[in-house]
Amino acid sequence: MSRLLLLSAALLLAAPASAGQILGPDADACRPGSGRDAVLLTVDGFKNREGTLRVELWPGNEGDFMRNHHELLAEGKAYQRVTVPVPQSGAATICVPLPGPGTYAMGAFHSPSGVRKFNYKQDGATFTRNPKVGIFNTRPKAADVSMQFNAGLNTSEVTLNYLRGLGFGPIPRKELQPGERR
Repeated sequence: MSRLLLLSAALLLAAPASAGQILGPDADACRPGSGRDAVLLTVDGFKNREGTLRVELWPGNEGDFMRNHHELLAEGKAYQRVTVPVPQSGAATICVPLPGPGTYAMGAFHSPSGVRKFNYKQDGATFTRNPKVGIFNTRPKAADVSMQFNAGLNTSEVTLNYLRGLGFGPIPRKELQPGERR
């Protein structure tokens, strides 16, 4: 019987996410009445439906923004990473737990190949507050992306940017798959 349970759990984890579903291992933190501090981040504008979507949360100050997660965790500072399969349609809605109310910065990274290292030629990226990024300024300032998050459930929406010509930007609406937002 335990083999059947393990197999069922493995299949459930490997199944592609459906549109509108809250994604991530801490999805319950974003449900009404959970009593937990969390961000429900909606990510849209996918170039394709392959690979993974990774969301990371850092302290919202310049010194810690996009710093190595091992260092942040060793110093007891805020850091979260949630990686999920790209949903087959629609926006991805990911639950990211917060260590408490405060100022944080978040980034979302779409890797069609599922590799964690960023490949600027094919991967998509965005940050909270949707800052404009370019080929020479791919890393925004913490002040441009950090947000104040309150106790309880918070929400934020972002749109992915991909390399387009000499800069990064959202995929034009006419090139998105039918039913996509942006």
